Amino acid sequence: MKSFFCRRGVLRSLVLSLAIGALGVSAGAMAANKTSGGIYGEAQAGATVTAQNPDTGLTRTVAADNSGYFNFAALPPGTYKVQEMQNGNVVGTQTVLVSINHSSHVSFMGAAQQLGTIQVTGGAVNPIDVTTSNSSLVLNSQQFKQLPVARDTNAVTLLAPSVIPSAPTLNIETTSFGGSSAAENAYYLNGLNITDNLNFVSYSHPPFEALQEYQVLTGGLTAAYGGALGGILNLVTKSGTNTYHAGASIYWIPRGLHATSPDTVVRVPGSTDLQYYDRNSDNSHDNLTYNLYASGPVVKDHVFFYAMYQGNDSNDNYYSTAQLTNEQSSSPQGLIKLDWQINDANLLEVTAYDSQHDITDYTSDLVHPNTTWDDNARIETDYNRGGKAYIGKYTWVPTSNFNVSAMWGYVTFDHGENSPTRDCPRVTDARTGVGIHKGCWTNILYAGANDFDSRHESRIDGEWQLGTHDITFGYDRQAFFASSHNDYSGGAGWFYLPIPDDGVTGIGDIPIPASVQAQGSYARMRVYRNGAEFTNLQSAIYLQDNWRIGNFYFRYGARTISYTNYNPVGDAYIDIKNKIAPRLGLSWDVFGDSSLKLYASAGRYYIPPSGDSNVRLSGQAWDYYEFYSYTGMNSTTGVPTGLTPFGHRVYENGDNGDLPDAASVVAKNLDPMYEDEFILGAQKRIEGTQWSLGLKGIRRNLKAGMDDVCGFAISYGNVHQWVVKNQGQAAADNLPGCFLMNPGASATTVAPDGKEYTIPADVIGMPKAVRYYSAIEFLFDRAFDGTWFLHGSLTWSHLYGNEEGYTLSSIGQVDSGLTESFDFPGLAEGAYGDLANDRTWVFKVFGAYQIAPEWRVGMNIRYQSGQPLSCLGLYAGPIPNAIATLYGGDSHYCGGKLVPQGSVGRGPRVYDVDGSIHYMPSWAPGLNIGLTVVNLFNFHNAEQLLVAGENGDGVPLPQYLAVYGYQQPQYFRFSVEYDFF
Repeated sequence: MKSFFCRRGVLRSLVLSLAIGALGVSAGAMAANKTSGGIYGEAQAGATVTAQNPDTGLTRTVAADNSGYFNFAALPPGTYKVQEMQNGNVVGTQTVLVSINHSSHVSFMGAAQQLGTIQVTGGAVNPIDVTTSNSSLVLNSQQFKQLPVARDTNAVTLLAPSVIPSAPTLNIETTSFGGSSAAENAYYLNGLNITDNLNFVSYSHPPFEALQEYQVLTGGLTAAYGGALGGILNLVTKSGTNTYHAGASIYWIPRGLHATSPDTVVRVPGSTDLQYYDRNSDNSHDNLTYNLYASGPVVKDHVFFYAMYQGNDSNDNYYSTAQLTNEQSSSPQGLIKLDWQINDANLLEVTAYDSQHDITDYTSDLVHPNTTWDDNARIETDYNRGGKAYIGKYTWVPTSNFNVSAMWGYVTFDHGENSPTRDCPRVTDARTGVGIHKGCWTNILYAGANDFDSRHESRIDGEWQLGTHDITFGYDRQAFFASSHNDYSGGAGWFYLPIPDDGVTGIGDIPIPASVQAQGSYARMRVYRNGAEFTNLQSAIYLQDNWRIGNFYFRYGARTISYTNYNPVGDAYIDIKNKIAPRLGLSWDVFGDSSLKLYASAGRYYIPPSGDSNVRLSGQAWDYYEFYSYTGMNSTTGVPTGLTPFGHRVYENGDNGDLPDAASVVAKNLDPMYEDEFILGAQKRIEGTQWSLGLKGIRRNLKAGMDDVCGFAISYGNVHQWVVKNQGQAAADNLPGCFLMNPGASATTVAPDGKEYTIPADVIGMPKAVRYYSAIEFLFDRAFDGTWFLHGSLTWSHLYGNEEGYTLSSIGQVDSGLTESFDFPGLAEGAYGDLANDRTWVFKVFGAYQIAPEWRVGMNIRYQSGQPLSCLGLYAGPIPNAIATLYGGDSHYCGGKLVPQGSVGRGPRVYDVDGSIHYMPSWAPGLNIGLTVVNLFNFHNAEQLLVAGENGDGVPLPQYLAVYGYQQPQYFRFSVEYDFF
């Protein structure tokens, strides 16, 4: 494997392929840019072949070579009429559907000509593309509209094999691909990366009704793609054509037909009483979405427009034991796209959309728990979410064997938060052992009222067909800016704490005065505040050759990437240059008619450091405790009065407001997080039928994790002593509270005198981050024949190791690259085992049936095995004075014993059936009335159980293995769609 990933060998092979490129027949169209497709096939040698999009007038012409092979590249998605002409006469005509990032096969040779017909009618599934070795699912809006699933892009990804929902504890709207965490995917719209680089757990959601095609890439990526370890969602919006269209649609999920999940109750220790942990039965949801759109020509055959407006009105109530949250949102969104077909060789497109929306939460304390709430105590919190995006793209196709495209885009993400209670300090009274909310505060932490981040991207992609070789190349540069802040409500948190009656006379090294001991309690103030404004840069260059040798397509290439993260004053604290990501692929068109494909791929994938690491590691942070005696409590704010300080201020991880030295917070020898992937598969079309089958094996190995390791500055293990001994006290005093590195590796850092030194891995004492994913996927497709289609997959997989990735589902942590997993060696003990996203079996099947000219039904079925269960508790391991105990019940010790990750068993299985029926009356052309029932049988399977077994004092928790999140409860969605013309 070392030679496979050798940089020099890969580049030498690419140069060699260019040198011999004039020999043989041409290769299949690779669609180098992310928003186009291609057509390839066979005709009579020397014949002229024309592809025309009748909707836009776009026409391209190529000549079949001496073997009869022809191809078209860089075709916008759509339906094309392909004609073979000999001596000026049309001798064959076929119609074919071109999808994004996909090459469609057309043959004018004898019996093979029927392949085109199968591909045209197979709109609901992917035809076999023998030119590629990637794994993807492509659907368009008309196909997706037939399916009874949620109308959002996450529902699209969940149709693909190996994709599962993210853990409910994470409270994010993304999914997990192929064993990776939910924060390791990338999302593209019209070629622009719309992933939020702050923590990778969100992306800019365009108005769903404006989307035309969705491609879910789950493996075998070409060198054109980067920035993801899991998968990629590639989206293309609708465009105008030569025909005017306009329409409206309404989707309504009524409150009265939205079921609720069961309540979660736990038994209070020492009592026969039950109390709510999650009170779900009184929750309610009401959502109305309405859309208007228009499209058509501005100048026939040249300039087209598509515009849409999306309105939304949602009102949701969420109950907890003693609180009601009413969440409301009604912000409109919109999108406009302009296409200028200057001529058949020059295309310009511009897209702009607004996904900004405001969410308002009204929080009320329950007057009588579990019965009513106090409207007079409603507290408002406002959240700004979404953003805006602008995309421009130019495509130039000067000859049939060369094309190039250039794209520029800008996308923003809002994170602002505000509330009338923002100035109320957080106050918690824990003197009785139970934390009681005091004062007027609502949220523990607030983001800045105007926080946002943005991404600027420019890229160029090219394709050059030289004989048997199809060379693709490109460059992209991304600049990411963020303004991100976090602060305790009111600027400080106050905690009333009891003095234990077990003879304890100090808080750490702080003695408790006798007068405070006599009072029996004290007040602890905590100030937590961090934030930064910063810029990060990312760039990549890729070069790839797709070499056609008879019926074989051999793909080889590489992507070189660089990442630079800057601190608030512009110093680079992460500077990773020219990491090489090789990509190999082999596809064999066994019979030469695209009916059977055998393929294999191997690749390396990197993911950049998150923007969140800038805030946490290189931003200014204040995190400290102060201790007081008190005489009273303010009746409004709950803040203690009559304060007298004792002891000294205690800084957490050395966060005293100083800007960290950029050279000292990150290992100089840091590798970005990366993994290797290997796939072996086959696809077969069943002769004389609409069916095709697929089988593939997948192996993914995480080669380097990236996380923060903490406590260097406060002498855990041997690190502090080793630095004192080998580099001196000044170097030891310069150690940061947390240090970004590759767990299990040595760490090179910089001393105050500017000299570098390396702390050995055995001194740090942290295990290597490992994650292994093995899977076997069986796929089946029944192409649409005008009556019905079906698509399904059965996946067996095993995910294990000690690193979930950029998230930590067990405790709901979404700090990408900064989770607790490797903060201290004690937290990593017992972490090796079946990981949170491991699902042994996943089965999916979806499809639609046209039962009559006016009636259609749809179906979607999902089954997945339960999650691996663990028991988290207070650290009780062999490391003396382990700082891991400061993390409370987050270690893999439970009841004083080591309980390895995933060793407690499995949670419940999850299964679901969705159904829909649509009526399209002949008396009203363009009208479509639908009813969708999600979770048709109202199953109540638990998607996640709580694995926290102990609290920070080692006391067993009654909610251990209680249900944290149920599957989506049943709801009915009514829809009316009408195309005016």
